[in-house]
Amino acid sequence: MQTVQKYLLESVKTGGLDEKTISEVLEVLQTVLDSVYERERFSAVVDQMLADRFGDEVRTRVAVMRRNILIFIRGVRLRRGRQDSPMTVTRIKAKYQGVRSLQDLAAHQVACSIRNSPVSLEQLPIPSLTKKVVGKFVETANMITYM
Repeated sequence: MQTVQKYLLESVKTGGLDEKTISEVLEVLQTVLDSVYERERFSAVVDQMLADRFGDEVRTRVAVMRRNILIFIRGVRLRRGRQDSPMTVTRIKAKYQGVRSLQDLAAHQVACSIRNSPVSLEQLPIPSLTKKVVGKFVETANMITYM
């Protein structure tokens, strides 16, 4: 997954999960796709965010096929307390859609630069619209630093 790519998520196999749960899974995955550009960290961040949302039993596998990404998810705990079968796998496909905007690329670079810096985001002389996007990248980076 390269820095300039953006993706569209599509549920390939629901694995017995209801539509509301699938939409929550897609929301989490979209957040990760929008904020994590490094392929090495992508799988770990998906695991962490899905476990935070659906329980520690969630296990994922990520496969990259050319420009597309397949995400296999097992162990999602439903709101009713029922967990999907250990043999049931939910498959999500992230289809390559094109390139990201220059603003996203600039925000990612700024977030990488201030990650280990004493300078806060508010002190930087950048447009407020860009600060919002940078904030998204900084939050995700801080969340997975402890992994």
